[in-house]
Amino acid sequence: MERKTIEKQTVLMYSTTTTLATLMSDAGEIPKEIEAKARELELEITAAPVWQYVGVDGNPETRFKMDICLPINAVKGDAGKFRFVELPEINCVTEIHKGSWYKLADTYNQVFGEMSRKGIVPAGASREVYHICDFENEANNVTEIQVII
Repeated sequence: MERKTIEKQTVLMYSTTTTLATLMSDAGEIPKEIEAKARELELEITAAPVWQYVGVDGNPETRFKMDICLPINAVKGDAGKFRFVELPEINCVTEIHKGSWYKLADTYNQVFGEMSRKGIVPAGASREVYHICDFENEANNVTEIQVII
């Protein structure tokens, strides 16, 4: 676990509410659609996709806000059902999770345990940056967890 400052970034965003139990079905085809919209608008994708979560408490039934974000180089054109947003600079603690997303909770538990031991207070929001997404072999996935402090 390390502390980082993440610079502000311009993104194409889709926001919804979901639960841990329904997150994947609620996201549906949005990640593919948001990339298609960026290509349609001839926007350069500048970094890995970022999913932001506000209000997650670990309970599979608790509703929380989820933002699916694609970092881009410019704001231009009609975003359609998406919107252009500037994610603010954040201070966070980060940890790299390698492997299946079904095991992300284990890594989150380790991060929150270490934060508690060190007296670091979470701000109630987190981000996941999907550096490598391998749907054929989940062991190859590389996800950066960012807990905002």
